Amino acid sequence: MGDPKRLNRKYDVPKMKWNKLKIRTDKQITEEYGLRRKKEIWKAETEVRNFRKRARLLLAGRVDDYSTRKDELLNKLVKMGIFTKEHKVEDVLKLNLTDYLDRRLQTLVFKKGLALSPNQARQLITHGHIAINGKVRKIPGSIIYADESVSYSNSQIKDMIEKMLEKKGKPATSTKEEKKEEVAVEENKE
Repeated sequence: MGDPKRLNRKYDVPKMKWNKLKIRTDKQITEEYGLRRKKEIWKAETEVRNFRKRARLLLAGRVDDYSTRKDELLNKLVKMGIFTKEHKVEDVLKLNLTDYLDRRLQTLVFKKGLALSPNQARQLITHGHIAINGKVRKIPGSIIYADESVSYSNSQIKDMIEKMLEKKGKPATSTKEEKKEEVAVEENKE
């Protein structure tokens, strides 16, 4: 059974922690996504590995109720926002670490322009300035589903971030269409 105070960990540690290539790639991922420890990478790798394992079992035919299990797996990935409804079980085998890390709250806050850097996004989340569907969530590593919306919990923080963006010369949170128009204008100038 086990001691309730010492629960099993939910991630697998790499067999070769001191592999030079692994250290470099982990460092790049840590800087890009603003992660604090390798443990966060290991958790994400384990989740992705488990999804791929489930897909391999489905494709090998080692599952009793194939259609139900297939629908469960694909619906979970669609709900998480990693896949769309057109994807198949074979596409789960192509799933990688960055697909999963892109659905973390910290990454979404940064990519939506609610923070200037991934580290600032982490700080805003832990201080309770970011809300999901109107409820404050203070865990930067939590996975955000496709139907959930991310916003500021407080309008004062929004104003401060926009002022900081203007000081740096960047426009306040712009949409994807505006960004595409800006790129097209810059290409025409060249």
